[in-house]
Amino acid sequence: MKRLHFAFAALMAPLMLLGCVVMSGTSKTDFAATRQADMVFIGLPAPLNWFAAGMQGTTFPVSSQLSLTAAHVAVPLLKPVRAQHPTCDVAVIGDNNRGKIVHQLAWARAGRNVTLFGYSAINSLPKSSRGKIDGFVKRKGCYYGIITGAGAVSGMSGGPVIDSLTGETVGIITNVIPGKGAVAFVAVQDFTNLLDRMRIPYKTY
Repeated sequence: MKRLHFAFAALMAPLMLLGCVVMSGTSKTDFAATRQADMVFIGLPAPLNWFAAGMQGTTFPVSSQLSLTAAHVAVPLLKPVRAQHPTCDVAVIGDNNRGKIVHQLAWARAGRNVTLFGYSAINSLPKSSRGKIDGFVKRKGCYYGIITGAGAVSGMSGGPVIDSLTGETVGIITNVIPGKGAVAFVAVQDFTNLLDRMRIPYKTY
């Protein structure tokens, strides 16, 4: 519970958005991430965007024509937003996902081991990390899951959080908790109204 209080305090800080150049915990270069997620950018990809204006993030397919990502990734990257949650940092974008893995969504559960996938905004390499869902905290009407023991870097925002046992995607990476070795995500059960509207299937438990 003490860790969740730390997490709540950290979630209140704008610095946590992975659009900023921040890191938390450890992640590794993992080319398996290229099968689970897509890199999106405007301007030039890293590290070229160090010398010219640009930014990047991560998305993942949920149908042949739709992908999920964090809203703070979709909007500034000028992606074709099909729907956006009014309070949670979630957006559905249009994309051509022919031939890609389509993620099966399910509700997130505390205590479950998960794997995170995304792309580094530092060098554009695919990244992954593992941790456990420690619990959930509420911020501005949205419940954020807290993953402890995991790491993330700038650019992984919008990437999938995958249940290590079932292989189902249970949320979207949105933030890190600096100095705590933890990552925050929006759980699937927090944006089912958006999924229903877009006719994207998901499992409940």
